[in-house]
Amino acid sequence: MTYKFLRPDSPILKTKLENVSLDTFEKMYHLTPSQLYQNLLETMNECGGIGLSANQCGVMARMFVMYTDWDNKVHEAFFNPEIIWESDNQIVFSEGCLTYPFLFLDISRPYEIEVKYQDAEGVSYQKKFSGIPARVFQHEYDHMEGKNFTQLVSPLKLDIAKRKAIKTMKKEKNGRNKR
Repeated sequence: MTYKFLRPDSPILKTKLENVSLDTFEKMYHLTPSQLYQNLLETMNECGGIGLSANQCGVMARMFVMYTDWDNKVHEAFFNPEIIWESDNQIVFSEGCLTYPFLFLDISRPYEIEVKYQDAEGVSYQKKFSGIPARVFQHEYDHMEGKNFTQLVSPLKLDIAKRKAIKTMKKEKNGRNKR
């Protein structure tokens, strides 16, 4: 089952999410943690994403999915994620978000992080990520905190990127209409 995305102005996306209990998850959300994981993975893949938070689809669970190894198509579910360490080394890289189609922003983030989380079975992990997986984790983690990547740039840079996104959307729409 795939989900629809909330509009960027939805109050759900601005809400900091509390940890979820995997013992009572099914009763609370009317699906198992594994079902949510599969639904989000299907939605993310259908849209060509590399990470997706449950709250982007209206599910108020502190959980997201992402590819930890894009080349080998390795993905994981992250329930109750927590960043416990960040490197001082910051890297600027262009980020997009499924909630904001065609919008890309240059964002500075720590190159390496250490995290704690649970998988869909409730098993706890502590891992280090670097490079793109660290970036994706931080991006999705921000969604859990009620933040998004548009808040990490100046209003001027955001306005310029939004105008560029609108032009790209119009070109995309015109291209589809000509087919």
